[in-house]
Amino acid sequence: MYKLYWAQGSGAMAPQALFEEIGVEYEKIIIDIEKEEHKSEEFLSVNPMGQIPALVLPDGTLMTETAAMLAHIVDRYPEAKLAPPAGSADSARFLRWLFFLGSNVYPAILRVYYSERYSTDPTAAEGIKGAAESELDEQFKILDDALDPGPYLVGEAFSAVDILLWMLIQWHPDPARMFEESPRVKRFSGLLQARPAIARTWREHEED
Repeated sequence: MYKLYWAQGSGAMAPQALFEEIGVEYEKIIIDIEKEEHKSEEFLSVNPMGQIPALVLPDGTLMTETAAMLAHIVDRYPEAKLAPPAGSADSARFLRWLFFLGSNVYPAILRVYYSERYSTDPTAAEGIKGAAESELDEQFKILDDALDPGPYLVGEAFSAVDILLWMLIQWHPDPARMFEESPRVKRFSGLLQARPAIARTWREHEED
């Protein structure tokens, strides 16, 4: 069985939602970040990086990186048809957006919320945050264009990459303004929230 090391509101949201979509059995192991359980000897023995999420495969292999987890899960369960056929043009689009979200949008959001971590100069945090917010504005314009005609990132077919975008939308620092500027992203968000597996996952991650 898969073991998903989990914290509320963390990057575990996307692999959890994908498991729920496919109907894969998995064990959710809660790590309390406020109690610094991610720094505990027990967790570091699982993931020496001390980061959430961590996914342990049934054979004991450790996976980190949310986008990589999604890629593995869709490879493992091709019958779910949550990724296009390998080698196809749609697969190229799928991989393009999976890597764009994981290597551009995800880090920009982290720089907004944790700007003080990105410089040893304490006066630099505001500048780092502002630059990251500007990056997000441009990135979501790109995503809005990518959703034309949509309604999903790879056209008419819902796929795992849409789950990653959905998660990042939940983290956006100013979703109301972003939705005004990116109406296709707003439409997309509504479609995702209407999916039972997504809604079920969000209820666990939504702050009380």
